[in-house]
Amino acid sequence: MPKVLIVSGEPSGDVFAAGLIPPLKKLNESIYFYAMGGKNCAEAGAELIADIKELSVMGFIEVLFKLKTIKKLLNKVLEWIKLNKPEVIILVDFPSFNFKIAKFAYELGIPTVYFIPPKIWASRYGRINFIKKYIKFVINIFPFEQKIYNNEGVESYYFGNPLYVLNKKDGVFSSGADIKGAEKIKMKVNGKYPVIAFLPGSRKTELKYHSKRIIESISLIKSEYKDAFFIFPFRKEINSSYFETVLKNSNIPEEWYFFTDSMNIALSSSDVIVVASGTASLEACFYGKPIIIVYYLNYLTYILAKILVRIKYAGLINILGNDLIVPELIESKFTPLNVFNEVDKFLKNGEYKKSVLNKISGIISTLDAGVDPFDAAADIIYSKILKNV
Repeated sequence: MPKVLIVSGEPSGDVFAAGLIPPLKKLNESIYFYAMGGKNCAEAGAELIADIKELSVMGFIEVLFKLKTIKKLLNKVLEWIKLNKPEVIILVDFPSFNFKIAKFAYELGIPTVYFIPPKIWASRYGRINFIKKYIKFVINIFPFEQKIYNNEGVESYYFGNPLYVLNKKDGVFSSGADIKGAEKIKMKVNGKYPVIAFLPGSRKTELKYHSKRIIESISLIKSEYKDAFFIFPFRKEINSSYFETVLKNSNIPEEWYFFTDSMNIALSSSDVIVVASGTASLEACFYGKPIIIVYYLNYLTYILAKILVRIKYAGLINILGNDLIVPELIESKFTPLNVFNEVDKFLKNGEYKKSVLNKISGIISTLDAGVDPFDAAADIIYSKILKNV
């Protein structure tokens, strides 16, 4: 049986990695899938050779504290590759780790494909030379990436953004919805206004730096909007216990808020969405609601990022639009008062809100390439590598 190894390193990557398994399986039922991943890859039918549960970190400094865990997982995956020699390895983001996988595989003559390659346009552009040498081809998820890789002579493909398709399937653009989740949220909201959704992040470091700022923001919003209600959507694979503990210790009344894993319904029910920068900040833009992007880093990480990062904006929607489409409150700007002011502006200034939503809609439309990106990616991987195995 042909063996396919898929390697991701965080929850969002696990979702994308899992999306490739059904269409590849459809092309050849005898393919056996292995993954370094999480719940999504396992549910899609892959055998986990390493679990990413304790791995998700963000930032240069934070990674230092995880080096032992990262090295242990890396050695485990490299040993597995050496013993099992899969027909292809599909890498999903997570470049510092996956580059080591790619080099090792190259030396063994195993082709690697990068599905969601590193954001070289944001920082460390020199990585393009590594990709040229060790990666067979890349599959991009942003339209502007295609030109970058083509200009550098790298074989690359763009089939649209997977988030667009995932959200379309999950009911953002249709009537398909989590009925039970919708009813729970409807009962909790019960005519309250405004409803603010807060997405603090998925990594432990994000929750550590964001929790207190978000909770203080809630108090400020509530002081102005007496009927305000707050929703905290956390996907099932994300551990929200740290945030819940900080919230309870802050003496915020329980009737003010609601936790849910019904992401789609929660965001659809909100009047404003405050979201940590990252994949979720782009996903939030599919709901036709005002977005405020926040983020806070370890100070040393922030200084290093300022030196290394080549782009003006943090939020993906702003990067795609090459403009400040939605507000960004990053590092020192991420204060409770600034969060309140941005929320207040969206709620009171209808023209401003309409202008922002129109810009978001225009940018989101560029992420639809007219095909299912998972199906198209599976087709190209199969035809170029697995078809003749």
